[in-house]
Amino acid sequence: MKLRRTKAVLVTAAAVAGLAMAASPARADVCNVGGGRVICEYGVSQYTFGNGVKQEFAIGTDYAVWTRWTNTSGKWNSWSSMGGAARSGVEICRLPHDTFYISVTGTDGKLWERVRFSYPEGTWSTEWERGSGCH
Repeated sequence: MKLRRTKAVLVTAAAVAGLAMAASPARADVCNVGGGRVICEYGVSQYTFGNGVKQEFAIGTDYAVWTRWTNTSGKWNSWSSMGGAARSGVEICRLPHDTFYISVTGTDGKLWERVRFSYPEGTWSTEWERGSGCH
């Protein structure tokens, strides 16, 4: 009787451990890019402005969208968080006159966007809004 009880406890423990392992998300590969750590599989997206300034976007290890850009002499700034909770790479949707928006799939499976306006002075929309991606 004691052997059956021990066997039942071991089988139950193994089943619970198996469930715990299956529920754990896979660890994402992390790449070092420009002094920051980003999720490799999502890549780095880049926009080049008419004046030659570049801006990059990536998903950080916190799954927020991060950005960095060059000055007019080509020197990169440090990465800066734009917030959000992404489960995709950043898609850059180009509009006229160095205006564009970025689009990501959120943790809810829906598309979320922020707009970068060329006037005044390259300001960003203040928060993430539901979107439909580039079209």
